[in-house]
Amino acid sequence: MTDIQRNAPIEESLLVDLIQRAQEWGDPRAFDGIYLLYADRIYRYLLARIGDPVLSEEVTSQVFLHLIRKIGRYRLAPQDNVAIFSAWFYRLAYNKMIDIQRKQKRTRAMPIEFAEQSPGKHHVADEVLEKMEIEEVLQRMQSLNDSQKNVILLRFIEGHNIAETAQIMEKSEGAIKALQHRALENLRNLLLP
Repeated sequence: MTDIQRNAPIEESLLVDLIQRAQEWGDPRAFDGIYLLYADRIYRYLLARIGDPVLSEEVTSQVFLHLIRKIGRYRLAPQDNVAIFSAWFYRLAYNKMIDIQRKQKRTRAMPIEFAEQSPGKHHVADEVLEKMEIEEVLQRMQSLNDSQKNVILLRFIEGHNIAETAQIMEKSEGAIKALQHRALENLRNLLLP
């Protein structure tokens, strides 16, 4: 197995090989490879939804434990396994997050020190203003319904395209476009005085 870098671009042949080895032999190195490819992505998705870095790490761990038990249910497709598996895996993460939130019956706001870091060198004042803006957007997003929050997170934080977002959310591409439009419009109304 080639060395897999954490959060590397996901290649179809590599992912199929990892899934097959995980399903057929329960190969720990295959699960390690899947973890390296997806851990940061799942964590970012959950952090944006939950707002608590510690809880997001815990849920991410539970998602991967859940994957070990459920990997046998995934059926390899003739092609597009990156998109299909990603959609299936994000759905596992979403469902696990909902289960945990139901148990806790509350969510917490994300502290400013954990807001998305801006790349490159910036003046400290600019960086603080940017973090405050991100925090405000994340705080205002809590007023959106679950579907609208999901579409914003998947499209703009995780960087999924319309088709991938549609698969993850189990909706048509047209429904995702309409949902995204409504979510952005609602968010704009919440942010502008």
